[in-house]
Amino acid sequence: MSKVKVVTDPEVIKLMLEDTRRKILALLRDREMTISQLSEILGKTPQTIYHHIEKLKEAGLVEVKRTEMKGNLVEKYYGRTANAFYINLYLGDEELRYFARSRLKTKLEIFKVLGYEFNDEELLNIMDELLKKEHEYKTDISREIEAKEEELKDFSNEDIIHAIEWLAMARMGRDEEVLNLLERLGGILKKEE
Repeated sequence: MSKVKVVTDPEVIKLMLEDTRRKILALLRDREMTISQLSEILGKTPQTIYHHIEKLKEAGLVEVKRTEMKGNLVEKYYGRTANAFYINLYLGDEELRYFARSRLKTKLEIFKVLGYEFNDEELLNIMDELLKKEHEYKTDISREIEAKEEELKDFSNEDIIHAIEWLAMARMGRDEEVLNLLERLGGILKKEE
């Protein structure tokens, strides 16, 4: 299994973001599972889980890892094709852009509950631009990780994911546009004491 897989196809990203498929991918992060195990945990019929597994297999996100005989039945155990999937919601697809912005709007509501006051659209635009830049850098770094998969095999998934985060921060710290956006963000999200 790969440590990191960069997903750039907007249709595959949309497929991954569907609620049941997202939950299946999360469950398969920890261990290989059968359709009946997933069905029981998720409270869905085996037919429904099978349908989602097939979609994930077609997209190259899940594969059969092993099979076991249970009486006369063959049980297939499914697992992810990578420990971490990096997606970029800013690939020009309007539906994905809308999804990214709607997730940011939730953060605005949290900021308001915490007592911050701001112009929603101004803050949303700044956050959106920052997230776009972050996604670009993480996608590029993830591609570098993919290319060095063999040399990185002894490192833990957690360490690799943290390395991607740190490298993205370092690149963002050298990006004048990002620094200007962060300065504006800091000016907006500041409580008057």
